[in-house]
Amino acid sequence: MGTDQVLLHRFVISQLSAAGLDRDKLIRESGLPEWTMAGDDVHLPSQTFSRLWELGEHGLSNPNVALEVARRYELPALGLYDYLFSTAPTLGAGLATCGPYVCSVTTNHRFDLVADNEHETSLYLEMIEGEGRARDLTQLWGLTAVLSRARRILAGPLVPVRVSLRQRAPSDTRTFVDVFGTNAIEFEAAVDAMTFRTSDMDRPLITSDPTLAAILRPLADALPPPPPLASAWPHRVSDALADALAEGDASLERVARRLATSPRTLQRRLMEAGTTWRKELDRARDAILRQAGASGPLSRARQAQLVGYSDAASMRRAARRWTAADTGNRTGRFD
Repeated sequence: MGTDQVLLHRFVISQLSAAGLDRDKLIRESGLPEWTMAGDDVHLPSQTFSRLWELGEHGLSNPNVALEVARRYELPALGLYDYLFSTAPTLGAGLATCGPYVCSVTTNHRFDLVADNEHETSLYLEMIEGEGRARDLTQLWGLTAVLSRARRILAGPLVPVRVSLRQRAPSDTRTFVDVFGTNAIEFEAAVDAMTFRTSDMDRPLITSDPTLAAILRPLADALPPPPPLASAWPHRVSDALADALAEGDASLERVARRLATSPRTLQRRLMEAGTTWRKELDRARDAILRQAGASGPLSRARQAQLVGYSDAASMRRAARRWTAADTGNRTGRFD
């Protein structure tokens, strides 16, 4: 089970209380032990942090509560994690601390800073355990809090090129546009991410402190590593491929666009996860044929049509390749 540092809970409870909710009731209904509100810092089950957001949304009748709380984020509410960010020399160096040191505040999330191409760099946020509205609110908090603290320590504005959110579009997106600073927001996306201009990564932080950073880094390096997400990219690709195949265009370029990344970065992430684009494409096609063939034999022409091959001959060659790669497991499905 994932855990979150109680510093997160304390900050959010203080903000929700300031907005008018009863502090003691929040603590009680979220399942937080009262003693965690003071004294030594501890990690608590992640479900309690997500529960806070649900309580806040319901109690304030405000679907934008996570955005508005995160917009008011002030450093160094999260202690070491914030100091690692703020003492870095540049925005890119600061964002680069999010991934390896996120375990200082949560074991239920992973950040991934990716140079998509020479012009754009994306910060991806993955939640390991969580679903439904609680997940949506927690993810919004995570992305917006990072954006808010970056804006606090930069000279001049910081506006993402675009924002990708897995949640459904709300009926009113004005607060989203106001908080993120852009109307280039994609809802029901494959990932939760913010994409910035790569040139922004070189912008200096006004709080940069190389001496303090050198002191803090060994402390942070002694923390346990964040949990692995080796399956995250193959899972994203699998979902995107299923949609792309249904639409008749499962090219690498098309799927990469769906995932808000570049073809080269997508291939690299799959390689890091121990697979390849070709393997994932074959796996997706195989899954489609498994499902379609469950009700009876399929002709080569029909198989080709389902998985995006131009003709039956191409399908036949692919079937031989798949059979060679997995002898005995797939042969029957392509007869």
